[in-house]
Amino acid sequence: MKSKIIMILLLQLCLQSCKAQDKIKTKNNQPQADRIMYPTITKDFETFDNYRYENRKDKTSLVLTEFDANEGLLMIVKLEESRFFLTLKESYFTVVKLYYKTGFIKSKGLGFNANAIGFKKGLWYEFDEQGKLIKEIDYDKDYKFTFEEILKFCESEKIKVDKGPIVQSTGFHTRISRNYSATSRESTWTIKCLKDAGTIQTIKLDGTTGKVLSRTDALYINN
Repeated sequence: MKSKIIMILLLQLCLQSCKAQDKIKTKNNQPQADRIMYPTITKDFETFDNYRYENRKDKTSLVLTEFDANEGLLMIVKLEESRFFLTLKESYFTVVKLYYKTGFIKSKGLGFNANAIGFKKGLWYEFDEQGKLIKEIDYDKDYKFTFEEILKFCESEKIKVDKGPIVQSTGFHTRISRNYSATSRESTWTIKCLKDAGTIQTIKLDGTTGKVLSRTDALYINN
């Protein structure tokens, strides 16, 4: 039963997002798709904030949750692999940090706010159990058709892409994911959006050219 509760909490964490104290980069060009807030992720070693977690207000919950209407939502859970999720109100991205059982940082980077683990953005940093930085992975390098261009495509298609924390109980929110095949060296973007009240449309685009490869519809039932 306990493991089931933990799995539910982790699912909620992946679908939700967080608040922020990190430095911010902002692009202020005219189109909306160009005005993107990117929390800065450093390659510095760090440890899990056990003091903050243990002094959470609601001790009955495994998850520390702090919400600020002007900033965003912070969620921290302490498990075998502790997790930290932080999203600013005006950002499309979540700061994601994973920790070893010792409390040492394991990996960190940015994830898309509607599926923080499923869509990793930019540079991610990985550390060994002694805290040494062992790998830097650039998750953008195989996509010449950028996230900024995906946003412009969504604008042209009148597809709403929400900023800030995504709460599961607020209905369906547009999801953006991507996939790269090391075998074929082909990259693709996938957008899942609400076409109408009862239909989810899935649009697949070429990751190099942005060409629409397919559109499929599926029944949507809002529970």
